[in-house]
Amino acid sequence: MSSDDFVDAQPVPPVEASIVSQTDNETSSATRPQHSRTNFSSQDCVDYPIITVPVNKDTQCYNMHHKRRGDAYIFHHTEFDSNLVLGERKDDKDLLQKLSDILTDRLEFNVKVFKDLKYKKIEEEIKKAAHENHKNSDCILFVFMTHGSNDKLYARNTHYTLDPLRSLFTSEKCRTLAGKPKIFIIQACRGSLVDEGTLIPLCPNRRISSSAMDGPSIPYKLSTHADFLIAYATVSNYAAYRTWFLQALCKVLDSEENQKDDFLSMMTTVQREVAISFKSELGDKQIPSLTSLLTRKIYFTQKEKPRNTLTNRMSCINSNISE
Repeated sequence: MSSDDFVDAQPVPPVEASIVSQTDNETSSATRPQHSRTNFSSQDCVDYPIITVPVNKDTQCYNMHHKRRGDAYIFHHTEFDSNLVLGERKDDKDLLQKLSDILTDRLEFNVKVFKDLKYKKIEEEIKKAAHENHKNSDCILFVFMTHGSNDKLYARNTHYTLDPLRSLFTSEKCRTLAGKPKIFIIQACRGSLVDEGTLIPLCPNRRISSSAMDGPSIPYKLSTHADFLIAYATVSNYAAYRTWFLQALCKVLDSEENQKDDFLSMMTTVQREVAISFKSELGDKQIPSLTSLLTRKIYFTQKEKPRNTLTNRMSCINSNISE
């Protein structure tokens, strides 16, 4: 494997998590949030874990018909402080631009790119996003392009864990995104193990066959950690080639045919593309890893353009022609 393809991050000692003892079917009263059992009203939303979401309880698809798609945050790292002993991340600047263009033009996100930020600034930007009003947005999306090891990601100056930042967008903490997709895409190593692949021989004796607007919502209780999709470039403890995952993601998102699918199906296509179509000079392989906490299907339906925007665009064209 060539060192130009990926650079291993320095190992990070695993952090031991504290474990709270619980009975088999009951959460400890010390850890269970206390809420007064009063009749629910819209005034109680701040204190009561029942929230109004933009879909009916049994709706199969997320409501993607808000005024705007939402914000996409891309944290892109190429340089790191010398004390981290990490090499520069090269060869993905064109991929960054391509991904940004697809998210903007195809999926209609408002894309914000942040380059080589220190951790405190990353934390500040994500906290700011969590405190914004997303009432008119379909969803929110984050992309991290950086070094990683032992499920730690690297900012310019230190490593950090994604989960505390992700948890800022749970339904109880970020209520205007309750019942809406929260998508996290991580292009980073998760260790130093290498997937050498497994040869699947062709079996000649085996025959292989080929293969609307949501209604008004009503209050109901929602799992706090619902509606997340976390996609890593590789499985836990394994290294990731720098461009394979995002190359496949861009290819799938940019395809008219694949855009007919829901997003989770599209990500499955990305996994297949990486697992089968890519290999290193030594024959090493890779597969992305998805953790889906989605409760419905995501379809990136095209937004309707405001009539006045089209009128203004035509006026601009006619003005240029007359000149």
